[in-house]
Amino acid sequence: MNDLTFEQKVWECKKVFGDFLYFLNTYAWIEDKERKCPIKLTLWPSQAAIIPEILNNLLLILLKTRQVGLTWLAAAYVLWLGIRSPLFLAIIISASEDHAIEFLNRVYFIFDRLPYWLFPPIKTRTKLSLEFEHKNNTVATIKSMPTIEMGAESKTPNLLIIDEAHTIREIRSIYSSSYPGIEQAKGQVIIISNSVKTGPGWGFVRDLYLASKSGENSFRRIFLPWTAHPERPQDFRERMERAGMVKEDVIQHYPETEDEAVSALGSSYFGDALARHTKTVRGVIGNFRTIPGEKQVFFMPESNGLVEMWRTPYASAPDWDGQHWQRRYCLGSDVSEGVGQSYSVSYVLDRLQDEFICKIKSNRIDAHLWAEVLAMASEYYDRALITVERTGAGQTTVKRLEEMRANQSVKIVPGKVDGGLSGDFGWNETRQSKHELCGDLRHWFKEMRGTIWDAELLGQCQTWIQDEVGRLGPEEGKLGDCVIAAGCTIQSNQFLGEPERIPKPEGIRRPPSGGSEAAQLERQAIMEKITESEQGGDLPW
Repeated sequence: MNDLTFEQKVWECKKVFGDFLYFLNTYAWIEDKERKCPIKLTLWPSQAAIIPEILNNLLLILLKTRQVGLTWLAAAYVLWLGIRSPLFLAIIISASEDHAIEFLNRVYFIFDRLPYWLFPPIKTRTKLSLEFEHKNNTVATIKSMPTIEMGAESKTPNLLIIDEAHTIREIRSIYSSSYPGIEQAKGQVIIISNSVKTGPGWGFVRDLYLASKSGENSFRRIFLPWTAHPERPQDFRERMERAGMVKEDVIQHYPETEDEAVSALGSSYFGDALARHTKTVRGVIGNFRTIPGEKQVFFMPESNGLVEMWRTPYASAPDWDGQHWQRRYCLGSDVSEGVGQSYSVSYVLDRLQDEFICKIKSNRIDAHLWAEVLAMASEYYDRALITVERTGAGQTTVKRLEEMRANQSVKIVPGKVDGGLSGDFGWNETRQSKHELCGDLRHWFKEMRGTIWDAELLGQCQTWIQDEVGRLGPEEGKLGDCVIAAGCTIQSNQFLGEPERIPKPEGIRRPPSGGSEAAQLERQAIMEKITESEQGGDLPW
């Protein structure tokens, strides 16, 4: 178009400056990666459909399949704003310097093919920054930055683009430090991300997207499925699987629906092992109590208790009360310092029903006293085998349980001094043992016969991930205490092997519902003793 008259060039500039879509359709060239040559940009229907959203929303999150050209659109958008807008600042944040350079290279690829009269003079051109000189000594700047935690904190950008957000580990702090400056400039935020759930920034992307979906924030969300690429055949995902990709990876990289893209199950290490379980009604809350001077342990409902119980001992005994299954119960526990930060959590497993039937949780009980809570729970559930995570504060709990002669699991290991064998109580966390524990828990989720009653456990499992270097743990800002406690419980279960049936003694029958009159009188006497103990302050807490 260099042969246009002066008046035609003026008119052309006006059309470009006033219409981003016209700029794309008329002047934007992109690189054809397959043929290694420039090609004129031809917008796909899915790309054209989001242009009005980009132009009309200050907060925008775009969740997409791979290879649908959104980074090229973003590069064209910042260039268009830079050549038409004085006093303009665009900040683009990428996961690394190489990615930041690559983004600006796309800007240069489009810019270098524009006619000279369409853009103002260049003040600075480097691998990470492009500046235009506008009238009255004003400057428009496009700055591409690698990830730094402070983000755009010291700047007031008119536009912030976070590209491939799922790959950026510090994205929460970057966004939090950058947004005040953007808000002051009344600027725009565009967050672009794939739905690859192993990325270190995925938790932030998913939470932001879901909050937009539920109306909890002001972000406008856009989702582009794998079908947004018009050249992909109908059996595209099947072809990816036949080429050797695991099905879960295909879904992550090429989601078909919005729900598939943001599914918490899809992002979890435990994945489809959780799909058969649903959140159900929570159990009664109460405390384990002991009667001073007696060994009897029982459960009493209480509104602010530590315990959530879904089944009492032998709740499903078919025809008689008593110990009709040997080694029926076991429990596992994660241990905290008890200072209000993380939680100590324990689960009891009914090995006959094959489900967790009780949960104990507190962040205010120290590791020494937590051992007494576990010992009482073990006694209440027929001296259930205890497996404690013994790293850190758990060492105190294990030692106290040993002093109390509680029923703890013991792992036989080579001796450290004489080369013989020694026994270690509980479960010791290492990177390898953590993988084994989580693998066993995942297998149990898939094969178990019972029901998961605890909604919190399911929630933590859904945000438990394996990161890009293979480490297992909760997403940033999420908890994982219930996962470790559940895993320790399954370790306890495996230690015991299969439960064994005890033959029914002659003449023993299950009492009717509510018990006999003598049993009711006995329970009444117990409750009176408890009341006396509470007044005397003799109870453990």
